[in-house]
Amino acid sequence: MPDVLKVESESLLQEQVETLVLLEPQGSDEILEVPTEQVLLEAGQDNTLLETQQELVLLTDAQQGPPGPPGIPGPAGGQVLQRMAGIAISALVAVFEDLSGAVWPADPNVEGDVLALLGVTVSAASAGHPINVQRMGHIDDSSWQWQPKGRIFLDQEGRLTQRVPESGYDVLIGVALSATRILLNIQDPIELE
Repeated sequence: MPDVLKVESESLLQEQVETLVLLEPQGSDEILEVPTEQVLLEAGQDNTLLETQQELVLLTDAQQGPPGPPGIPGPAGGQVLQRMAGIAISALVAVFEDLSGAVWPADPNVEGDVLALLGVTVSAASAGHPINVQRMGHIDDSSWQWQPKGRIFLDQEGRLTQRVPESGYDVLIGVALSATRILLNIQDPIELE
């Protein structure tokens, strides 16, 4: 076969590879194609040419991603905790924590509620959603009308009152510093007879 061309492996043709970077100019929908480098590839060990490779990189302006879950709010030092609401609970309700970590409005006539009293809610939540509970420090609310320097007690369904309890358990929640501010100072319950 005298017509066959013989080529030594060192003399094989080399391929040219062009890498492109696609740029999107600010304020434009046009795409620019810019060659950034040319690379010469040599033949592989098995006498075959390497394949052409292209690399595409799309550059755009950074965009804000979706917001993450909110962290535990409030003052430092563990004054505010985040728990799951056992039922729909509004803000400013005294709650107790059950064994699963859910919170429920406390009842001053139920021993288990007053012994597991956690604090006062400072946010509202529906059942199964996070709720913030404050354990100490002051709480402000413009709708309150407390008698300043008067004590605040636990009432039915976790409500707060300045009326001294007559039955069930006497649970001191704190004291009114002004008509719209209370200072939490949760005390051990006292059983009333």
